[in-house]
Amino acid sequence: MTSNGPGPRDYSTGTVNALFALSGTSCYHPDCPVTVVKFLEDEAFTDVQIAHIYGANKGAARYDPAMTNDQRRAFSNLMLLCKPHHELVDKRHPERYPAETLLKWKTQREAAAGIDRKDLSGITEDDLLALIEQVVTAAGPRREAVVELGMGFAGSQLLILPPEKVKEFIDLDNYKDLGPKVLALSLRSSGSLPIYWASEAIRFEPCGAALLGRNDFPYLNPSMPRRIEAGDSAHWFYDLALVTTMVTVLRKQGYQVDALVAKVSLGSGEELESNPLPADYLPI
Repeated sequence: MTSNGPGPRDYSTGTVNALFALSGTSCYHPDCPVTVVKFLEDEAFTDVQIAHIYGANKGAARYDPAMTNDQRRAFSNLMLLCKPHHELVDKRHPERYPAETLLKWKTQREAAAGIDRKDLSGITEDDLLALIEQVVTAAGPRREAVVELGMGFAGSQLLILPPEKVKEFIDLDNYKDLGPKVLALSLRSSGSLPIYWASEAIRFEPCGAALLGRNDFPYLNPSMPRRIEAGDSAHWFYDLALVTTMVTVLRKQGYQVDALVAKVSLGSGEELESNPLPADYLPI
């Protein structure tokens, strides 16, 4: 069978750009923090998928046979979802997510970006580009940052292991020459302006004990305050053995330690925190 024109997944450049520009930088699910772009070793990777509100093909969730392929691949029928939410919405429990629910998510997310989408069914490529320009212009330059906490090796190149695999790999002979074992605090400037990193700390939750002002690797750690250009990252390393020892001691003293949280102070006075790193992932 030959195809008559573009299919339901032949998205235009303007459509894809508009989805990413208007997404608010995260999965369209209202309670999902997964960002549309993830950085690994300072390289950017797309961390979401394009999802159809009304299914792309016959048999797909919420498929409407009355729609044309142009309508199925149109901006008004698309949103960005992380892989788990995409599978949940389309494969595992589509009955829980009717089109009305997904349209509500889309409307709310894009309204937050300043877009009035009373009727986007006939929106053109030029309209999409105008929407992107409108959002970027209205937002202006932004100072944003992301704090992350991981474990690995700080040699000639930083190697961060998947946290759930650290116990399995951290002491293997294959890794013994990769540099010191570290708890790595990473700060990335994710906006369009540079940021100034002023100070950092590691807090043990929920007991509240903290590592303050430590510089276990002065030959690796940057001098503070540290300017980080837009899109760049910087790292602060703690001796992983020292961190695990502190957790062990705190627990022996009767304190509860479930997770580690990194806290960063910026020169602007803002304070940012990482997601909790489960203490059970530490190589204790």
